[in-house]
Amino acid sequence: MLSKQQTEEFKQRLLKEKEKTTSNIEQRDMDYDEGELSSYDNHPADSGDELFLRERDQAITDMQEDMLSDVDRALKAIEDGTYGICKVCGKEIEIERLDIIPETLLCIEHAKEEAEQNENDPNSRPSEEDVLDPSVTARGKDIDGDTDGFSKVSDFGSSDTPSDQEDGIDPTRS
Repeated sequence: MLSKQQTEEFKQRLLKEKEKTTSNIEQRDMDYDEGELSSYDNHPADSGDELFLRERDQAITDMQEDMLSDVDRALKAIEDGTYGICKVCGKEIEIERLDIIPETLLCIEHAKEEAEQNENDPNSRPSEEDVLDPSVTARGKDIDGDTDGFSKVSDFGSSDTPSDQEDGIDPTRS
């Protein structure tokens, strides 16, 4: 069991982390520049760079918001007197683990189990899959009764040599 002094030290560290993370999120929001009013004279790569940087900043902000919620839960556990005790099994969390990850509420065994469950969760698929149509990204000819784009274009010829064909015969010379 943690002593009152240890609990107070962890509380101070958590409060400092909360202040730092909140400050980082606010600073990132203030620093964000909307860019130029018009992208008429910009190269498409410039727009791509801006989009990448904004998405990266959003991902960092999301991670920091998750960290804030973990810190808030740990501070609540301190108030409730349950800090340092695994919320799953009720065993004491190792002081070394708390020293490294003061916002944790799980012992190492249950943290591993939770990570494995999140890794294998079918609902944690990439967000891109929500908008991608598998019939468009599939390979080969017959896709939903239609032909894929490459096959349509390759009917007009390609840079393949006759040796690239399955039967070695050049279809343009038949």
